Amino acid sequence: MEKNNSSGLEPTFKDKNFANNLQEQSDEITALQSIFNAEDKEKFKVLATVDSDNNGLFVMLVDVCPLPVCDAVHIEVALPVEQENEMAAAASKAEPPNLSYDIQFSRSSSGQNWKGSFNVKYLSPLNLFMTFPPSYPSSDPPKFQLSCPWLSQAQLESLHQALDKLWDEGNQMPIVYTWINWLENSLLSHLGISDHLILRLSLSDDDVNTKVDEVFPWQEHIGQIIASMKRYNQEQLDIEFCQNIHECQLCYDKKPGVQFFRIHECPHIFCHDCMKEFCELHVRDGTVEALRCPDRGCNSLIPPYIVQAVLSSQAYKRWEKLLLQKTLDAMSDTVYCPRCTSLVIAEAEEELHLAHCTVCYYAFCTECERSWHQGRQCQTDDEVLENLQQQQQGRNALSEAEQNRFLELRRKLEEEKEAKNLIKARMKTCPICKIKIEKIGGCNKITCKCGNFFCWICGKQIHGYSHFQSGSCNLFPNIETAAADVPARLPPDALLRIQAQLEVNPDLANRRCYCPMCKQVSLKGRDNNNHIKCWNCKTNFCFLCRQRITGSVPIHYSGPCVQHS
Repeated sequence: MEKNNSSGLEPTFKDKNFANNLQEQSDEITALQSIFNAEDKEKFKVLATVDSDNNGLFVMLVDVCPLPVCDAVHIEVALPVEQENEMAAAASKAEPPNLSYDIQFSRSSSGQNWKGSFNVKYLSPLNLFMTFPPSYPSSDPPKFQLSCPWLSQAQLESLHQALDKLWDEGNQMPIVYTWINWLENSLLSHLGISDHLILRLSLSDDDVNTKVDEVFPWQEHIGQIIASMKRYNQEQLDIEFCQNIHECQLCYDKKPGVQFFRIHECPHIFCHDCMKEFCELHVRDGTVEALRCPDRGCNSLIPPYIVQAVLSSQAYKRWEKLLLQKTLDAMSDTVYCPRCTSLVIAEAEEELHLAHCTVCYYAFCTECERSWHQGRQCQTDDEVLENLQQQQQGRNALSEAEQNRFLELRRKLEEEKEAKNLIKARMKTCPICKIKIEKIGGCNKITCKCGNFFCWICGKQIHGYSHFQSGSCNLFPNIETAAADVPARLPPDALLRIQAQLEVNPDLANRRCYCPMCKQVSLKGRDNNNHIKCWNCKTNFCFLCRQRITGSVPIHYSGPCVQHS
């Protein structure tokens, strides 16, 4: 694409014949910068300019972002199998590559490649490197080079030919905007890429007969390409999400995407206000282990950055402290020193039952929490009291001070025994999270803060109330109830709240409606939103027409029903 002048030397801007070209190039660059560059992103970069003495050339780098043609492009990854000999190539027990990008690889039918795949909506940008010669645009096009990690050399050559053709059809006019616009809008259709793309390891002509692992570390190379593509796709999806209006799955209000939090482990979204209230509630109640996705049936953890964003600094510190405390409590090898209550890590040899406090230097038994007694069985509280009584009787003519010391020690041991018996009677350990729970009343079906249920009598994990119908455990303490008399299910909390609201304010009866699927009663909110989501079966239905909403909620309210009234 180079053209030399008649003297055989490279043309320069010092030649007055190219003065108009210099002005047109400067104007074109200024226009392109205003079109493609924003405050937060620079797509059109000027790497070199022409100085005041007309020395140098304009050199630019453009990030060209192909516009998506469908909602998802399925990208297949083909990686060569590392081989030392022909027998290794045929071995089926070879380990697949571990690129740590959530891509599962399997062996191809030929055994020569590993196959994997992932989906993206936005393909990462191409790099268009350009140099404006002094003869542009009067006679010659810009010198350019295209690079893209997910395109083959043949595909890049096809794009080169297409850009050359656009120049030939342009009648020596500034061409860069046309090139960029064509690459953004027509690149994928020109290459026949719609919803499928194969990503292969590209080798140069010199490397065709060379082993792959002798050219470069191919796993690192292909891993960087995949990471770049997935990272760019996620960035564009985030931008797209923030630019659109969404409905909160808790309060059902419609707000811009910038007012939402997304838990990337699941598809659920919640507005800032609802997430703030949800996190504050659990931190205030100390149930930090329940800070999971609020959607029913989803167990995804709320990431720490969301918790920190919605909580005050004091509440966030409390969350960190509670989370650490509950994590340590759930660990089987941690105990608390009976003297100074410091956290202690027990010795790895479990049969020793030994823990050594690093704060008060007390070595104690993890079973009975008394001084460590290697090789001897733990003494019960009654045995300790009996030994103390024998020591007191075995000593003759005790002084008043010694007598008082024995009495005080006996009193402390009796109080400690009574306290342990009381704690043992009123506290049990959750079989799932191992947290201690105190029962102060109610039935024997216990709901732990971790969300699991267990029986207070036998300590086993249960589901519902069927455990009390067929087993030896009673639902209510000290009451012998026939299995037929045990209710299959107690009224849900949501139904009890609705009944309480109707008793307090009978005027809410006109806001009462029934789910068309499960027939459970619901109340229209005070925000006058006619979109109702059943608390029981999660069915979406309309308060006005009482019909189930099966498609998009906004589409339903674009008809005769209005969403707010």
